[in-house]
Amino acid sequence: MLDSVKDWKEAVHVSVDLLVKDGACSSAYEDAVIKVTEEYGPYYVLSDHMALIHASGNDDIVYKTMLSCVLLKEPVAFSEEKNDVRVLIGLCAVDSTAHMTGMVAISSIFGDPENEQKFLEATSADEIYDLFISHADAQ
Repeated sequence: MLDSVKDWKEAVHVSVDLLVKDGACSSAYEDAVIKVTEEYGPYYVLSDHMALIHASGNDDIVYKTMLSCVLLKEPVAFSEEKNDVRVLIGLCAVDSTAHMTGMVAISSIFGDPENEQKFLEATSADEIYDLFISHADAQ
């Protein structure tokens, strides 16, 4: 949980840096996310409050599948067209299916306004983790 970030590049940095620190990817993955964002725009802003920050990776920069999550107190704008984002979910995946359990949890949480509100009102990392775990098997 953070108070704020100065811009979308710092938002990318804080979400990907958690993945780097846990050994899921190299710092080059952050460069890949920034490059693809500059080329295509913030395609990963999936809801009014959430961005699923990711890029295509390869064996040289992605080592294991992992999600990171940062909840901001103050939203950050990713573009003039997109809503301000408070939830930064970083994703790196070793293949096209390894991250599906995480995707189920994300869609279960952010596809339901009540669950999304619980997430936005979380006051600790444990609360956020528990929300993910409780929705990981939702089908």
